[in-house]
Amino acid sequence: MIAAEEDVGALRRSVARLAAAQTGLRPGTAELVATELGTNLVRHAHPGGYVLVRRAGDGIELLSVDSGPGMTGSALAPAADGAVAAQAGPFRGGGLSAGLRVVRRNAVEFDWYSTRRGTVVYARLGTAGSGPDARWRFGGVNVPYGGDGESGDSWTVAPGPTLAALVVDGLGHGSGAAAASRAAVTAFERQPVTDLERFVRQAHEAMRGTRGGVLGTCLIDAGRGELSYAAVGNITGRVYTGARSVHLLDRPGTLGTHLPVPGTRIQRCPWEPESTLVLVSDGIRSGWNLEEHPLLTRRHPAIVAAVVQRDFGRPTDDATVLVVRGTDRVA
Repeated sequence: MIAAEEDVGALRRSVARLAAAQTGLRPGTAELVATELGTNLVRHAHPGGYVLVRRAGDGIELLSVDSGPGMTGSALAPAADGAVAAQAGPFRGGGLSAGLRVVRRNAVEFDWYSTRRGTVVYARLGTAGSGPDARWRFGGVNVPYGGDGESGDSWTVAPGPTLAALVVDGLGHGSGAAAASRAAVTAFERQPVTDLERFVRQAHEAMRGTRGGVLGTCLIDAGRGELSYAAVGNITGRVYTGARSVHLLDRPGTLGTHLPVPGTRIQRCPWEPESTLVLVSDGIRSGWNLEEHPLLTRRHPAIVAAVVQRDFGRPTDDATVLVVRGTDRVA
């Protein structure tokens, strides 16, 4: 939580450590952006908010999240894609506008979303060419139980002509759960995933010797216009296409235990250009939805993930949200 000036200093130091080994960052840039985001939360968000940070390509991503009261379009011009964030409530002063303009100038990707429920600001720092495959946009949040320490959840994406995605939740919390989820991610990244049932078996074997866990994984073949999904345990999701949505269902079971690998059933649904996939761990309440968030699916996927986590996350568990959107670009 960023609620006082000393919290801003702690954020700046934490970001500096994370950014130190990232080759795409100019000296001091990450610290400057972190300071502006943190200071905005202290001065303009009550009772404060938080900043999520992760390595991304040769740089880092930062997400500033608060719970209100929102800002008007006078704070910033529309986003680069021409879409205007949903806006409500009073503009919270010139200092907020100036701070976010500093962030925007230093970011290779920048976006924001604001309603009466609060504001989320996204910034990716690094070099412009280090972003994801042009055919896809994706982002996620992974918030550990208690807001600090190791998370037992993980997510990863392998973009390409066919995109593969994974959300995994190690049983319990802390380092033991994190070791279980890392084992599944390692299996996912070892070689391209082309067969979901085979990958589930590989993940089961990889997670033996850990406390085990659950996962949801999918393949999106944009050329064929199809998404395939398999889940063991309570990882769920939805595919949004315009006003329509398809629920992605989980199946009972746990991977990595002494029991045989649970049976899987592949669920398939249509995938259209600019469809949006949302996958969540059980740290997100089952009643989550996007219907009350106008224009949200037009924002950067990391912003969509942060809004879902903010509004529907459970304080008693690790919480992960992964969002993938297709584009109409050809790489």
